[in-house]
Amino acid sequence: MRQRLQAILVIASLVTGATGTASMVTSRRGQDFDLVASANPATTGSTDTDRTAMFERARGKKARADAVAAASATCDGCSGTATAVQVIYVGKAKKGTADNLATAWSSCKGCGAVSVSVQVVVVRPGTDLTARNRAQAVNSSCTGCTSAAVAVQLVVVTSKHRAFSRQGRQQLEALAGELEAQLRGATRTEASLKAAKTPGLTGIETLVGKELKPMSVQPRFVLQTG
Repeated sequence: MRQRLQAILVIASLVTGATGTASMVTSRRGQDFDLVASANPATTGSTDTDRTAMFERARGKKARADAVAAASATCDGCSGTATAVQVIYVGKAKKGTADNLATAWSSCKGCGAVSVSVQVVVVRPGTDLTARNRAQAVNSSCTGCTSAAVAVQLVVVTSKHRAFSRQGRQQLEALAGELEAQLRGATRTEASLKAAKTPGLTGIETLVGKELKPMSVQPRFVLQTG
């Protein structure tokens, strides 16, 4: 899985260059789903923002979903922000894997990087799903720089073929945007971490409950600052 995610990030860097365009890959068999949001400003004082979303239904016997939000700031006074929202509905598959990763990297003067990755995997009862949720934020050899990454993952079990409405999809993307805004304005104090965690995760859980009427929900929230 680590090699797979590294390959996804390499592809994203080649596709995005310095502009930060998202990469979305869906396999022909309808069982592998990759989503990458990548923001990498390249010039002093510049800003790069990448926000993308994927809502797909898996149709294969096995399902695999990978979501990555990667932001970097390696130029003085610049800022990078990447936000990914992935929702995968797992239908008849009995086995599956879900990996959600947010990374932020700063190495410069007076710069900052923020990444938010939200992954919702909807499964039927009895599905064997292996899920991982991680966030990494690093400041390296820099002065006055910040980095923050948050990964939110919810494994939702539902007995019926329920899906987000158009309004629900818009609300989910808006909640991810609120997390992004909170991270941009947060300091590294414990109070700010709790402030970012509580409304972000609670709001998404509430929306999932309203839209999907789940039998159970397994929420995971990881927040890291550099």
